[in-house]
Amino acid sequence: MKNKIRITSQFIFLGLVLYVAIRPVFDKAYLADFEKYCPFGGIASFFSKLNQDTMACNMSETQLMLGLGLLLGAGLIGKLFCSYVCPIGTVSEWIGRLGDKLKIRRDVPEKLDRPLRILKYALLFITIYLTMTTSELFCKEYDPYFAVVNLFNNTDINLIYAITALAVTVLGALFLRLFWCKYLCPLGAMSNIFLNVPAAGLVVLVYFTANFFGAELNLVWLLGGLVLVGMLNEVIFKKSLWLPFPKIRRKEETCTDCNFCDDKCPMAINISKEKVVRNIDCHLCTDCVYSCPHRNILSVNEKKGFKYLAPAALAVLIIASFGMASFYELATISEKWGEPKNQLSTYTQSGVKNIKCYGSSMALKGQVENIEGIYGLDTYAKSHTVTLYYDPSVISEKKVKKSLFTPIKMEVNKIKDPALDSVQVLKIGIFGMFDLIDFNNLFYSFREQSAIFGFETHYGEPVVTYVFYNPAKINPAKIKAQIEKEEIIAKKPKGDEKIELDFTAEDEGEVQGKISLPEYKKRIFRLYDRMFNDYKTYNREQLSVFVFKMPEAGVPALRRYLGSLASHLSADEGIVRLSTRYDGSPHAYIYFDPSQTKVESIKAALVKPKLTIFVSETETKDIENPYKIKPEGTVVSASSLDLDAETD
Repeated sequence: MKNKIRITSQFIFLGLVLYVAIRPVFDKAYLADFEKYCPFGGIASFFSKLNQDTMACNMSETQLMLGLGLLLGAGLIGKLFCSYVCPIGTVSEWIGRLGDKLKIRRDVPEKLDRPLRILKYALLFITIYLTMTTSELFCKEYDPYFAVVNLFNNTDINLIYAITALAVTVLGALFLRLFWCKYLCPLGAMSNIFLNVPAAGLVVLVYFTANFFGAELNLVWLLGGLVLVGMLNEVIFKKSLWLPFPKIRRKEETCTDCNFCDDKCPMAINISKEKVVRNIDCHLCTDCVYSCPHRNILSVNEKKGFKYLAPAALAVLIIASFGMASFYELATISEKWGEPKNQLSTYTQSGVKNIKCYGSSMALKGQVENIEGIYGLDTYAKSHTVTLYYDPSVISEKKVKKSLFTPIKMEVNKIKDPALDSVQVLKIGIFGMFDLIDFNNLFYSFREQSAIFGFETHYGEPVVTYVFYNPAKINPAKIKAQIEKEEIIAKKPKGDEKIELDFTAEDEGEVQGKISLPEYKKRIFRLYDRMFNDYKTYNREQLSVFVFKMPEAGVPALRRYLGSLASHLSADEGIVRLSTRYDGSPHAYIYFDPSQTKVESIKAALVKPKLTIFVSETETKDIENPYKIKPEGTVVSASSLDLDAETD
């Protein structure tokens, strides 16, 4: 008899993955998120929270609670995720059956089996350590599941790591017994640590006791201790001890030694040789119980009906984890700085939609930490909320709120009418707009009206918005109606996407008059300015500036790579600043120290087929150069320019 419950569970979870992958084809507003319910990501993020008080990027309470629920389930009931949920485990089992049919699958010899198990503990330590010290999920770089479901098209994937892991997983399952699950899976290693709760508990007790008495041990010591006791138990004993409570039990006196159970065990455990199965590989899948041709010889704790315990416990833990996640929200980051002299006040802003992960939270920190009077912030990615800590004697609440606001300029539609020599300007207040995601949504809304050419925003309550348009084809009333649309269909490179809007115009707006096309183009142009390599230590007289036309600086799709270009140029210690301005057309300004570098070197760097950007102080990566720059320009003295007087 087949274990239909487990098979059904595996199909359900694989079906959910397939649903997430396919839904964007039919629902353009749906964004496929294959990390949304990742329990291992939640566990790694938990260590990041403990170590740095920050949640790992894209991880929320949902993943964290699922991860902790998984570990609780592993300790009390068994490795339920491995048996009933894991997509890698499910597919590996199916590939293994193909290997059996082809008669090419073998078990790893015992002499190699135990040493190979060290690998998954090493991978676990590396993965958790890199995550808890950077708040970036290292597992995404190599995870074969994450790579496949994203079709290897994700910037977090390291292609070499991921392809290698996938090849090992597939070939290991085909030729050997669940190679990934037994020898490489970091989640399996973490689950096994919690199967040995007494040893893990002792490590935790020693760690906190030592710190209580002043040892000041870093969290890496706790991680290392847990990994070590888990590895030693598996390599030496390969058994679970007191936990989990339910175990497969065999009645020796009535067993016929037919070995059906051995043949059906996915992990190749010799169940027919055990009275109580304590093998650490046991997932409590109960395939052996279902396969036994005789009643009551194999059971879970010799209790009738306990063969349903594992799937029932899995359902309870999943529901409980979702319930816990809905009640709590942990700060994505909680950062404090400076030495305030007075008691701090707090200001909380909800609806900051661009706060959605660790990276965007840290970007906001960089935006506000140099503002006098602000001494810290907490961000909550799940609810898109920010709390700022400030000294009210130094900065007002209004200015604190303004610090969260980023003014923007966006060109919406190209001016195609050659007879048009000016554009009309409408000043209008818009409620419901605050962050960059709101501005992008307004951009897509305005795209539906070809007579609207662009807009710019300024802080205000409501947000002050200037709309540039052709008065012969659209009027303020129609612009207001466009702003207040409830939903639009955005035309995006990957296809159409339905976007729900919630903007309200303050009134009909105020027509500001007309401006010439050259004035409009200068006004709508978004400046870029990045200083590096100790720019501020130089006097203007020490620097020269290479000035050249750069049309790409006015193209929104290419402007976003200016940061990469600046990082690429910063490799030359003599280059200290990259700026763009509109002077009849988009121009670039590269400041450099002529005593350290020459303009010929700058030109050569600009036309390289690949840009080398700094991921960290020591790590770099190459990307295709998106620019087709013609570095033909002039060199002037920095003292002859006054770019600092211009503002974006």
